[in-house]
Amino acid sequence: MRKVLVIMICGLLFACKKEDNTTPHRSFYGKWTFQTAIARQYTVIQGDTTYHSIDTVHYNGSDYIDFTENGVALSFTAQNQRTDTLGFEEITPRHFRLDSLLCEATLVTDSALHYNSLDFSYNETPYVQISQTFFILRR
Repeated sequence: MRKVLVIMICGLLFACKKEDNTTPHRSFYGKWTFQTAIARQYTVIQGDTTYHSIDTVHYNGSDYIDFTENGVALSFTAQNQRTDTLGFEEITPRHFRLDSLLCEATLVTDSALHYNSLDFSYNETPYVQISQTFFILRR
C-alpha cells in the first residue's frame, strides 16, 4: 500500500507542470519622446460632474522624458531649452508618481508609452476639480 501511495504522489508531482509565462514585463524606464498630450478637466459640485476638453498639444519630437531607476525623471522642454528633474516613484508596474501627480500607464510596448496623469484641486465649497492629461510617447 505504501508503494502505491509513493508512486501516486510521485506521479502527481511530475504531472504538475509549471506554467510558462511568455508575456515579458514591459518597462516604461528609459527615454521617451512626447508625441501628443490631451488635457481634460472634470468639475464636481455637490455630486454633479461637468467635463470639458482643455487643449490638445502636438509636439515636434524634441520634448522628452527619461524615467530612471533611481527615483528621478528628467523632463526636457524644447521651447525653453530646460530640463526639469521630477521625483519618480514606481508604485505598480502600471502606476507611478511624478512629483505629486499620480499617473497610470495604459499602454506600454517596446516603442510606445501611453499614460495619463491626475491632479485633484479642492475648494472650500463642495467643489472638486480634476485635471487629467493623456500623454502619447514614442521611443
